[in-house]
Amino acid sequence: MGGKKRPQVSFVIPSYQGEKLLPACLDSVLSQDTEADFEVIVVDDRSSDGSQALMSERYPQVDLVANRKNVGPAAAKNIGAEQARGELVAFLDNDVELDPGWLEAMLKSMSESGKDVGACASHILLNGYSSMLNSTGGMVNLLGYAWDRGIFKIDSESYFHNTRVMYACSAAMIARKDVFDEVGGFDESFRYLFEDADLGWRMNIYGYKVLYEPRAVADHLLSSTMGKKWLRNLYLYERNRLRASIKNMEADTLRWVHREMFYWFSHRMYKEMDNGLSARQKFSLPMRMAQAVVWNLTHLPGTMGRRREIGRHRKVKDCQLMSSGVLCSQIGEPPMGEDPRFNREENGSGDERRHLPRKLVVAREKDGQLGTGWFDREVDARGVNFRWTGDRAAALLRCSGKKSYVVLRTVMANPLELTQVSLKINGRPVSTFEVPNQSHLQKIPVPHGIEPGECEVELQVLNPFRPREALGIEDQRLLGIAVASVELR
Repeated sequence: MGGKKRPQVSFVIPSYQGEKLLPACLDSVLSQDTEADFEVIVVDDRSSDGSQALMSERYPQVDLVANRKNVGPAAAKNIGAEQARGELVAFLDNDVELDPGWLEAMLKSMSESGKDVGACASHILLNGYSSMLNSTGGMVNLLGYAWDRGIFKIDSESYFHNTRVMYACSAAMIARKDVFDEVGGFDESFRYLFEDADLGWRMNIYGYKVLYEPRAVADHLLSSTMGKKWLRNLYLYERNRLRASIKNMEADTLRWVHREMFYWFSHRMYKEMDNGLSARQKFSLPMRMAQAVVWNLTHLPGTMGRRREIGRHRKVKDCQLMSSGVLCSQIGEPPMGEDPRFNREENGSGDERRHLPRKLVVAREKDGQLGTGWFDREVDARGVNFRWTGDRAAALLRCSGKKSYVVLRTVMANPLELTQVSLKINGRPVSTFEVPNQSHLQKIPVPHGIEPGECEVELQVLNPFRPREALGIEDQRLLGIAVASVELR
């Protein structure tokens, strides 16, 4: 580590009651396989456990900043960043463990990127679930909802490619120190929840990109105490979402979506009311949601002051953020998987497969009915949900055994030529056909001899394409066809 020499990277780790969590986190940081000089700063947010004694006894090489009062994670990160001497600041939660190559992968990504890159997100897995995602960078939609890409979903090749995102999950991210300071750091009024989304949003507005680096792997414990504070977390998320939207969206955008914001705010409350709440929670929920609105009204002067400051520095318009894909033109709640901490049933269980449908709407059905080769669901300009396939993709359907057809509905394909697709059922070649780059319905007869029951329908695309090469956009995936539904009838 760097001594008096200015380090290349400063690790900043806010910690509260972290005595049991810090050793694994710090050991993973100190054992990074890198030649780069780095320093480690732990900001103890007035813990009452043995965190500070632990630091003094076991980690004397780590700089400890002890807060005199508890200020919350967002402010603690800013305090650590003020102490940081590195050109880059790596923010970590104290319940994160880094793979040995995390820092090198981040440094390589930042060095290969231009000066217009402000931060980089990492490939964060859910600790305790070997292949389940926590975050691969985050997105924001027109209602201000923010979500981590892939959260609570099984890791797949959908997330093996570098891409641009709106924000980096602050559980394990890296940022240029000068850019972090320029945009004003984390909004301390958020305390926690949404502070990283808001930071990345401002970076994009100021003209800096946020990238995702799939080679930088981390495991995040996702503290169980968050689950026990469900109502408070919902309140903070809605409160902070409204403040971030008011601060960061242009006036024309807010005028465009404000009615939808009111509707979906109410929808969220009614949806949660039907989510198996206790009588006490049902009584508290409306008050918490109302409190989120009241807080924003009472803090509106300060929010408008920050809005004016952001407006003076704005280099990128909302329409440009939408065209780049980081501000999603989606109206509604974000796509998320089910938290495995509260749903222990694994996707794709045997019971799920015994009740297979004859028609699979691929963007809506459970992943257990999809085989390999599918990317995450998306929405086209007309509002149609779909999933891209890779060069191969499979779906599980129920076959009656009678004379029937495979009906394939697609919305897009190779933009440069007709897409050639080969169809197999249970490994048996059935047909080869062409799919155009537009809405299309293909009806293929099922041959005799296919046994009734579970059938695997496999699509092999003979001429897949990469959007980066075909269209010049920042998407390096290998894509086949965009499928809305597949049906055996």
